[in-house]
Amino acid sequence: MDNIDILKKAGLSDAQAEVYDCLLKNGAMTPAELGEKTSQSRENCYAIVKKLAELELVEQTNDKKTSFRVLNPSNLEILVEKRRKIMTKNEKAVKDNISVLLDAFYANNERPGARTLEGLEGIKEVHMDVLRVKKDVYLLRTEADVVLGEDKVTDSFLKKYRDQLPLLGINTYALTPVTKDAISHVKTGRDKAVLFHRTWMPKEDYTEPMEIMVYGDKTALVVFGKTQMATVITDPVMAEAFRSILKIMMNFYKKNFPQDQK
Repeated sequence: MDNIDILKKAGLSDAQAEVYDCLLKNGAMTPAELGEKTSQSRENCYAIVKKLAELELVEQTNDKKTSFRVLNPSNLEILVEKRRKIMTKNEKAVKDNISVLLDAFYANNERPGARTLEGLEGIKEVHMDVLRVKKDVYLLRTEADVVLGEDKVTDSFLKKYRDQLPLLGINTYALTPVTKDAISHVKTGRDKAVLFHRTWMPKEDYTEPMEIMVYGDKTALVVFGKTQMATVITDPVMAEAFRSILKIMMNFYKKNFPQDQK
C-alpha cells in the first residue's frame, strides 16, 4: 500500500493526500511550490494546506515565506480516532431518530413501510417509539418475553417505559397468559397505575415467542428467545386490522375464560 492509499484510508481526499505526500517527501514548501510539484493549482494548494492545518496534520513555518510542513504522521491516528467517535455518535443519533423521518415519509406515501430492528436494543426502540407516537397500545403478550427480565439494563428500561405511559395518557389493552407475575401486578395495583388493562387467556393457548403490538398506524411484531428482533410495519389499514383482531380475541376470552384471577 503506497502513501496515497494510506492517507486516503485515514480520510483525506485525493487532493489532500497528494499535497500531504508532497510535503512529506520534500519538507517545508510554499503553496506556489506545491502547485509546481502537484497536479493542484497554487490557489487550491493554499486552501488544502489550510485545511490540513485545521486537521493538525501540517503547520505553517516561521519562515518569511508562507510555507507549510508536515507534523508527526502519528497525528493521522488521532484524526482517524476522532472521526471514528464522531461517526459512532452520528450513527447512534440516526438510529435513535430515524423513526421521525420514516413517519414523515410514510405519512406522505401510500405504500406501507416496514423496518426490522435487531437485538434487545431494537426491542427497546419499539417501546421508545410508542412513547413518541402517544397512542393507545393493543398487545398480545407471550411468556417468552421473560428474556427481558434476565437483562437487568433492559428490565430497568422497561420499568421506566411503563412509568411513562400514564404520564402521556397511553393505555395498554393486553391479552395476556395467566402467570404469577401477571397476577401479582393486578393484586398490587401495578396494572392500574400504568393504565394496563388486562384480558386473561390460558397460557397454553399462545406459546409462540412473539408479541404483537399495535399503536397508532403501526404494527410491531416483537420476537424473543434465541432471536431477538422487532419488525415495525407502518400502515393504517394493517394496524386497524390487527387492532380489530385483538379486540375480537379479547371479547372472546372475556366471555369464555374466567377473568377474576386471584
